[in-house]
Amino acid sequence: MSADLFADWKNDGASFNDTYESPYDNAGGNGNGAGSYGASEFDHVGGDDFDFETVNDKLKLKADERPMFELREHGLKVSRRKGFTLSCMSVGNGIMALGSMEGMLLRCTVDATDSVGSIEEIMIEPRVAMSNVFLDPSGAHLLISMENGSNFYLHTSNNRPKKIMKAQSTKFTAVAWDRQQGSPASSEQILIGTDTGAVYEAEFDGKERSFKKVYQISNQGAISGLEFEHWKASTGEMRYYVMLTTSGSGKRPTRMFQFIGTESFEPLFQQYMEQDKLRFQEIPGDIPNADLQFYAKQERERAKCFGLLTSEGVLYGDLSFGSKSTVDNITTGPYMLAYPGKPEGSSRSWAPPIALAVTQYHVILLFPRFLQVISKLNNVVVLEEQFDSRVGNVHGISVDPTYNSVWVHSDRRILEVVIADEDRNVWKLYLQKAIAGSGDDRDFEHALSVCRNGWERQHVLTAQADKLFDKEEYDRAAVIYAKTNRSFEEVALRFLEKETRDSLRLFLLQKLKSLSNDEKTQKTVLCSWIVELFLDKFNVLKGSAQDVDAHANLLFEFKQFLQDQKNHLDPATTFNLIASHGRTDELVFYANLIEDYEKVVTYHVDRGEYGAAIELLRSVPTSKVEELYYKYSPELIIHKPKEVYEAWKEAETLNPTRLIPSIVRHVHQNANSQKSRSVLELAIRFLKFAIKQGNRDQTIHNYILFLLAKHPDERILINFMRKKYGGKQLFDIAFALRLCTQNEKNRACIYIYSAMGLYQDAVEKALQVDVKIAKEMANMPEDDETRKKLWTLIAKHTIDAGGEIKEAMGILKESGLLKIEDILPFFPDFVQINDFKKEICESLEVYNDRIDELKEEMQDYTQSAELIRADMQKIRKRCAMVSGNQRCELTGQNILGKEFYVFPCSHAFHATALRQEMMKHLNSFQRQTVKQLVQKLQELSTMEVPTTTSFFQRPFSAALPFLNLSSSEKDAMQALNGGDGANAPNPKEAAKQTLAQEREMVQQKLDEIIASECIFCGEVMIKSIHSPFVTPDDEEAEGSEWKI
Repeated sequence: MSADLFADWKNDGASFNDTYESPYDNAGGNGNGAGSYGASEFDHVGGDDFDFETVNDKLKLKADERPMFELREHGLKVSRRKGFTLSCMSVGNGIMALGSMEGMLLRCTVDATDSVGSIEEIMIEPRVAMSNVFLDPSGAHLLISMENGSNFYLHTSNNRPKKIMKAQSTKFTAVAWDRQQGSPASSEQILIGTDTGAVYEAEFDGKERSFKKVYQISNQGAISGLEFEHWKASTGEMRYYVMLTTSGSGKRPTRMFQFIGTESFEPLFQQYMEQDKLRFQEIPGDIPNADLQFYAKQERERAKCFGLLTSEGVLYGDLSFGSKSTVDNITTGPYMLAYPGKPEGSSRSWAPPIALAVTQYHVILLFPRFLQVISKLNNVVVLEEQFDSRVGNVHGISVDPTYNSVWVHSDRRILEVVIADEDRNVWKLYLQKAIAGSGDDRDFEHALSVCRNGWERQHVLTAQADKLFDKEEYDRAAVIYAKTNRSFEEVALRFLEKETRDSLRLFLLQKLKSLSNDEKTQKTVLCSWIVELFLDKFNVLKGSAQDVDAHANLLFEFKQFLQDQKNHLDPATTFNLIASHGRTDELVFYANLIEDYEKVVTYHVDRGEYGAAIELLRSVPTSKVEELYYKYSPELIIHKPKEVYEAWKEAETLNPTRLIPSIVRHVHQNANSQKSRSVLELAIRFLKFAIKQGNRDQTIHNYILFLLAKHPDERILINFMRKKYGGKQLFDIAFALRLCTQNEKNRACIYIYSAMGLYQDAVEKALQVDVKIAKEMANMPEDDETRKKLWTLIAKHTIDAGGEIKEAMGILKESGLLKIEDILPFFPDFVQINDFKKEICESLEVYNDRIDELKEEMQDYTQSAELIRADMQKIRKRCAMVSGNQRCELTGQNILGKEFYVFPCSHAFHATALRQEMMKHLNSFQRQTVKQLVQKLQELSTMEVPTTTSFFQRPFSAALPFLNLSSSEKDAMQALNGGDGANAPNPKEAAKQTLAQEREMVQQKLDEIIASECIFCGEVMIKSIHSPFVTPDDEEAEGSEWKI
């Protein structure tokens, strides 16, 4: 500690700002946490030549970098307060509790100074010195122990301490708070140790909730240290671990007790009531205060390590909690850290430490005159600061478990031990220890665990790999070398020089894993080299007497490698490598991996392993090997026809048309062999399968027809030809006819003729084969004339063939169309009529019956004519009654004033009005006809004619349009209406009569169009149902009338 450290005592306005250079930094390394030095520096460092001094020279600390440990004075000057002499202190969650010799308590934040922040002054017990204060990690619960044996509890929410009545006449010497579950609201269960060796279990939540004694240490004096942790086991139960220490004095050694149990503290201690069940460790020597400290890196985290003051040194170790934790394995170590500077075997007096604090890698020791920080890793003194006499008498160390800050207090001053980047050079210390020692892997693992960047990690890994290589542990060295940035060529050459190809292969495999996906070229090169090393190893095993298991393991590893790295292997290179070593099975395996199935199939075909080739094709999705089916089927079907056809059926996506060349080759090569029929049947079955699966290619249908034409069983051919798909035949019918003719399939030819509609040819062909088939063909046409003609052919054939007359008569009946006269010409000229006399008689009787029917029809027609004549006479006398005041239904005018029409429904219309109304409902042709007829009537009216008769003066003529008579009947009726035909008119009268007849005909045609039915009662009215009552023109006219 420099002399200027406390210069501010003389000058209150000065501040503490000296820079401290730690000897630990000079000894320990760079502390450069940024990792700014590259791999080029690292590549030259490795193995025994790892020189920390050289590295230290290169990596100097920056001038403004803070030291790892630094001692600073706090801004609160307790020495200035009158009537306040600091005797004890405790810190938690940034809150300080300061006890005095005068019974006064100060409570404030750690940031408070004499001029900044509020400081609470609480009188606990006037003029009674405070022995100890204990503040929990949350800073809310405070226990105060007085020198007179009184004990108090004070919560942060008030300033009135509450006396603990159950703990009188005893002093609290140690308190174990619940770091994990304690909160400002409740302290949860805690343990309190006293100067009498008693252990109390208590709980506070602003007031004393519970307080009871759970254990007593006999004949060991005061409890100097007390800590506990709890955790939940895998079974779900809560487990507790308690560490308790007592100080050694005289013949009484220092002891460290350990307790472990479940449920709670009371049953835990209950099981240790018997003395022989106690578990403790004794450390000889005297120590005034065997201070015990637990260290947890994070808030509410379980402790990771502990430290205990003893007369010989600091006993420290690590803590690990688990389901199987016991007193024997819960601590690692412990190790003894000797006090630096303690004289060995000297009678000279030596003052032991007053108190200690524990960090992750260091212990902080408070001596009466100085502060010392020692590394737990190499026992090096990191910091040693002498106290100025003006500091006064130091009393102890307080640790804030929430922020892991360390505080030193004396009767005059409060000092803070500022810790900055404690782990900055820890990796070097672990590495130095690992290199210098026997090579314990744990030291390397510790070094790696505390590396803060890749640069530090590379140093550790390289040193570890070098050491393993020097120890000839090549496989382990290979794995670690792959993680380093050491030159790839250098490492590979080292393994090659030692002829450790297995380790080289392992190194390459590990290096391959470390490459990124973007480094495709590097991966391909490495994979090719690894393949070569595997193949070389196969040769070594083959030439030696290695056991089968070694070869099997290597083969498994090689196949696994090919499978894992198939995307990074170059297929051509890999095929060449494997083939050059004669590893055929591995070649096939690799080809399957990369789906180069053609190589595999070619391999099997070349070796005559046709079954294996087919199985490969069947085992792979058809889409990947479809072309291979087409390429290799002509060869495979010769040797394994059944298997090939089965494979084709399984491969549903194959195009059967492209398989026909294979079938043709197979059928052709076996055309003259004994198994030709089985070959045909195999092919036919497959093609039928393809057709059943929905294939409609004409090529398939034509080829199966070709095969069926060669099959000896003609029925199969005929059955196939009878089937239709979508109502039609899919084969070429002309091609089928030619095939059947060439192969003399006459029955099939018959059906082909019938399918072509050549029924006469079909019957003629059938008559050469079977008359029954001919009869079947004769009944196929729908036309009676055609069927009669075909049956005539059958009858002629039967008679010409010398058939009996009865047989010919049978055909006559069977046909249903032929008559005796149709077949008589086919009989010989000289044949006895007796044989078909009955049929002739039957035929004559039929003709007689027909003649009688015709006579009856004639009589019916005569009667009909008579009836018509009678009806016409009635019509001539027909009339319609019209009243004198009846009006036109359209115009509303009197009907008798103009020419009019009257209908049976009694509706009457003026002719002109009816014609105009009907024009709206006629088509264009009808409207044009009406105009022409009206014009014709007007022309005829202008000629000299007899006096025009009205509608009622020509009743017969007007009635003609309403009679459904033919033109000949109308002419006959006109002749009847012409009067007395005996008196022939003179020429003038004849001309007038002709003119009247012409006008009558025009009028008749006009009436047929406009007066065929009533416009209100007939079809016109029905069709006008969608027409509006008021048309747009009517609406417009109506609107114009209402205009103002």
